[in-house]
Amino acid sequence: MPSSFRFLLCAALACAGFLSPGFAASRAQAQDAADAGTPAAPEGDQAATGSETTEPSVEAPTATAVAAPATTTAAPPAEEAAAPDDPAAEEAAPAEEAPPAPPKRFWRNSLFLFTPSVTTHSFSGDAQLTYNPTVSLNFRLVPRFYLTDTLFLRVRQDLNVEVTNSDFDTYARQPLLSDTFIDLMRPALVNAGGFVLTAGLRVSLPVSIASRYNNLVLGTGFLANASYQIPNESLHLSVLFDLSYTHNWQSTNTPTFFNDANSRGDGAATICPGGANGCAAGGFTNVSDALLFGPTLLWVPDGEKLNISATYYWAPRLGLPLGTQSVDTATGSVALTDSATHWRVLQYFGVSVAYDVLPWLNLSATYGTFTTQLSFNGKLRNPVWGPDTTLSMTAVVTLDQLYDIVAGESTDLTPEQLRRIRNGQAAAPSTGRAF
Repeated sequence: MPSSFRFLLCAALACAGFLSPGFAASRAQAQDAADAGTPAAPEGDQAATGSETTEPSVEAPTATAVAAPATTTAAPPAEEAAAPDDPAAEEAAPAEEAPPAPPKRFWRNSLFLFTPSVTTHSFSGDAQLTYNPTVSLNFRLVPRFYLTDTLFLRVRQDLNVEVTNSDFDTYARQPLLSDTFIDLMRPALVNAGGFVLTAGLRVSLPVSIASRYNNLVLGTGFLANASYQIPNESLHLSVLFDLSYTHNWQSTNTPTFFNDANSRGDGAATICPGGANGCAAGGFTNVSDALLFGPTLLWVPDGEKLNISATYYWAPRLGLPLGTQSVDTATGSVALTDSATHWRVLQYFGVSVAYDVLPWLNLSATYGTFTTQLSFNGKLRNPVWGPDTTLSMTAVVTLDQLYDIVAGESTDLTPEQLRRIRNGQAAAPSTGRAF
């Protein structure tokens, strides 16, 4: 895949908000039982992520209470029984007081993720016409700030470093920031019968090079996540669905090249024909609207710590049309308009296996591929294999759980609650998920 096309593809994925290694732990789905006060129900860049990782969760089986057999105790002899006027006999034994519940931290359910990844073609020098190995490291911080028990702000910030020679940076192993995503989430809008719906509003800030290249001013949109636990406790199976929409507000409809000096705002721009401040880049126009939606199937074989998931996402994006251009011909001036369809469709497929190693640490391995739906010759691409298919490992750290253990204030949580926190479902991405 040519490096210029790879740049545009990756820029598009970043704008869509789901370019994140592993696509795990970034999906925001539903409300955590610990915060909602209801039984645990089944989030990115994700999913992350990121989205931008991330396994959606399933409802933990309800434990069946078993009554203890009644024990018969012989009555004490009459001479040992307390007299009716004995004050000790009239005093009731004081009830044992339960320890007070620890206060909820306003930054609870915050996550840190570390994901090293490698493309499958890195292992074969003749897999492509031009050998282009890719080994990268992704660092993702997803803090949460609870405004109320049922409303919180979630911020996602990624930093990527390619260990191999990169197609996208200006010097070797340059740290690259992704766009900053800020979500206002309302978990468990619907929570009944194993079905949970979560929704929120999103704002994206143009921090990445790709967004500045696309003249992005601001991105606004919404996201929603639904999950449903199949009503068979022995299966431990859930189906989840993610949906997000983003509208990009841009100053121009085409990408523009600026040099580093101009990007710092000191007025020194690339010299362009006609003295324009920046040169229009050829190829795709900027994306005005981006959708992402698709299902995830989650299986928890042991009902507790092991999670296996498969995800498919479909991501149509609408490119801005070119402006009307007046062209002088032999018969006079002709106005050329852009009437072509500008829908561009991306797709992602991933399979992940994750395990809760510790209450605050989850490790996962992911096979994932993203590509355009159509190849250059107009044929459908294989959704499960492509030149940028990746193998990745992700470590997900639940920061408040780690803090509580270090501070000696650890709170016991069920595997279901931990899974929901990791997946962005605790009140309420992953991705994020997600995304």
